[in-house]
Amino acid sequence: MKRIPALDSIRGLLLVVMTINHLIWISGGRSVLQYFSLQPLGQFGAAEGFVFISGLLAGGVYCRSEYSNREMTQKILSRASTIYTYHLTSLLVVILWFSLCTFAYPSAVTSLGSSFNNLLDAPISTLVLSALLINKPDFLEILPLYVMFMLILPLVLVAFRKGYLWLVVASSIVVWAFSGSITSSAVSALLAPISPDLTVQFGYFDPFAWQLLFVSGAALGYTQRQGTLRWYHPTVAALAGVFAIVMFAAHHNAFLSWGIHQGVLYDLADKPELGWLRLLNLAAWIYLIAVVIRMAPNALAFKPLGYIGKYSLQVFTWQTILIFASAPFLNSVRLSSYYTALVLAFTVTLWVAAWWQESRKQTSKTLPKGALLTSTFALILTASLVSTKQEASSDAADVFDVSQRYPLTVTIKDIKEDDAAMHLLIYKETDDLKGVPSEHFGSYTTEQMRNGVTLDPIQSGEYAIMVFQDLDENMMLSFNADGFPTEGFGFSNNPVLQAPPTFDMIKFSHNKAQAKTIHLVNMP
Repeated sequence: MKRIPALDSIRGLLLVVMTINHLIWISGGRSVLQYFSLQPLGQFGAAEGFVFISGLLAGGVYCRSEYSNREMTQKILSRASTIYTYHLTSLLVVILWFSLCTFAYPSAVTSLGSSFNNLLDAPISTLVLSALLINKPDFLEILPLYVMFMLILPLVLVAFRKGYLWLVVASSIVVWAFSGSITSSAVSALLAPISPDLTVQFGYFDPFAWQLLFVSGAALGYTQRQGTLRWYHPTVAALAGVFAIVMFAAHHNAFLSWGIHQGVLYDLADKPELGWLRLLNLAAWIYLIAVVIRMAPNALAFKPLGYIGKYSLQVFTWQTILIFASAPFLNSVRLSSYYTALVLAFTVTLWVAAWWQESRKQTSKTLPKGALLTSTFALILTASLVSTKQEASSDAADVFDVSQRYPLTVTIKDIKEDDAAMHLLIYKETDDLKGVPSEHFGSYTTEQMRNGVTLDPIQSGEYAIMVFQDLDENMMLSFNADGFPTEGFGFSNNPVLQAPPTFDMIKFSHNKAQAKTIHLVNMP
């Protein structure tokens, strides 16, 4: 298949968007960049587009008529081996980094999320099952999916050649439709005798659902290569445009008065299981982009993005290492004014990775293999270690004189609602975070909390703060059926949360007059 500059540019854009999102998610920060990176066009994101384009290009590249089935299979398996090698490399680097943080800088581990929580309990099983693509830690899931799909691609393309394209696509749709019934608990039961200490992480994306993106992309790539694809029709283009506009409006809360909001949309556009609305929304935009490329082939081509899209495997591997390496450092500055600038600065290194790959292909004399990426990784590593050491030194310096009392001021940021009271809770070490605090429980207006509430001096010691906005006036933080808070909430230290926090995550030392700023988390 002839290289299409617009597809390289789109793939490059998807890589940039994924990197920005991953850097922000893993470090627990917030940025104006998310207005443009978090599903800006509707109920679909960068990962879906990346997998679809991968299938599209694979279906077009490997089905050349001059390839026999055997030659085609060999080339596909060779590519799958290359992808697996890159994944295994990034996996081992991240595991080493995680292990280093665990033993040498434990304060940095919380910023790395739940990616390798089982590494200490079942190290051998974790390593083996991760290498076998069964255990898929957070942010290390896309390449394993790609390897799996490449392994089934020879069978798919041979079936296409035999005239069974629609049967394959129909089978893929059936597997997608029943993917939700294949639960991880059933697979966990099979693995329990092998490693009872390991809770396997099967990954965020359901491969039985996401295979539909790859297979449908491969089918389109194949028919395009054969010259049998007759896809354009003005009426279909108009309908796709109208649907895309309606979904864009609904996604941005244009129909709230009709009860259509993000919660309703997401129920129909579930991401891990690839809900039907997500598929339709993505299909509409794929069609519209294809129309643009058909009418103006270079309209969507942008050389800076095409440059990194051309080396997507190497760039994607680098971004995987990048997000883990930078997480502790970004986590320590996530509330600073320059956080967004740092996220952008780290994202720029994607072009460094592409340049390194291009230089490595051209000559091995001018650029030592791996030197550039290794140097960049070392710089980020150094910054991360410095920040965590400073935190450790600060914690070690805390000394308490229980006879002393000091004032505490609490300020709340990111309050979305103005008409509901704010409840401020301050817990002692001996308190149950699920119960009523023994130190302080007070109600305040949003104006008071924005301006800062100064409490009477409290005894020197370790405390934790929780704050929430009582929208339903029931004096407690409320949750929906899925277990997510329905009211704005926040904790001291503004932790990155994937579950209710422990006291250690939100505790702070109070041995001087101080002010604490808490950023409210408002669930969609």
